Amino acid sequence: MLNQNQRRRLEAIDRWLREIRDSQEFRQLEYSPDCTLGDAIQAVGELLDEQDHCDYKPTNFTDDQWHSYLEQKPVMHIRRVIPWRKKINSFILDAASEIAILSLLTTGFMVVGTIFCHGIDRIEESRGEEYQPTWIYNAKIFEGSAIASIAVFLGASLTGACAAGDKNND
Repeated sequence: MLNQNQRRRLEAIDRWLREIRDSQEFRQLEYSPDCTLGDAIQAVGELLDEQDHCDYKPTNFTDDQWHSYLEQKPVMHIRRVIPWRKKINSFILDAASEIAILSLLTTGFMVVGTIFCHGIDRIEESRGEEYQPTWIYNAKIFEGSAIASIAVFLGASLTGACAAGDKNND
């Protein structure tokens, strides 16, 4: 069931559609779509007729006063303004979480690379006198990269925790 405000809006729509349909400018358009303004007026009228009139509470306005009130009513646009501090805080949180995820992924790949290089070094070591310790150097590079990536993860996590802790102070 429609409330009083919705009924008023439908009545205003009905009136506006009739005004458009009856205007000289609309007649000059020679516009004939599948669904006409008359169909829309009929649909709005049927919707209004279906509503229980017992719930409808007339106000102190007459129809003409109500329609003139609707025409004078300004349209209000509400825009939510987010303070720059919250925007920066949100940016820091998003960046910290992205960096933390990427650094964990990088750490995983570096650990796998380290294990692979140690395994290849063991295989090369079994060759005896032809052994050259190149794979152990590669393993140390991967090890260092994994440690650095863990440090980046911890730094990003701490930064995110500090930025998230600031929310409680607001």
